[in-house]
Amino acid sequence: MNLVDIVSKHVLLQQSRKALKGRCPFHKDETTSLMVNPSSNVFKCFGCGIEGGPIEFLMALEGKSRNEIIAKLANKNFPKEKASV
Repeated sequence: MNLVDIVSKHVLLQQSRKALKGRCPFHKDETTSLMVNPSSNVFKCFGCGIEGGPIEFLMALEGKSRNEIIAKLANKNFPKEKASV
């Protein structure tokens, strides 16, 4: 799961030296304190301290548990097929 794809749906990311940066969606951010590192697939906000990977980003964004996010992603990527009779 590509973190840059997920974050860029919610945050305008700009190229920085080794990472991408943007305004953190988890607090009132007047600067670009959110850093996303594409090579390690992790993010960190230097304003509010939240950090993690794709699952943690979605958990914080949607206010859901790890299991809820994983189930949502599984249903999205692997929808249940109707059994043919």
